[in-house]
Amino acid sequence: MECLICRSVAEDSCLNFWDVAICGACEARLMELAVDEPSYDAQVRAFRLLWQRRFLGTRDHHQIEGDQV
Repeated sequence: MECLICRSVAEDSCLNFWDVAICGACEARLMELAVDEPSYDAQVRAFRLLWQRRFLGTRDHHQIEGDQV
């Protein structure tokens, strides 16, 4: 599985939700990230795209449980 943020291959023990992974290194950076840091906007963008895909997928396609976005 690919990390949502850095696009590297995420290990089995990564954070995983909605069939999306966040690798351990990115998870650690997220926990320490401050709003005024340059990479903050990129992190927000990644999560916004994830949410939009999930929301639009369920709204437009009336997914059945188990369908993937």
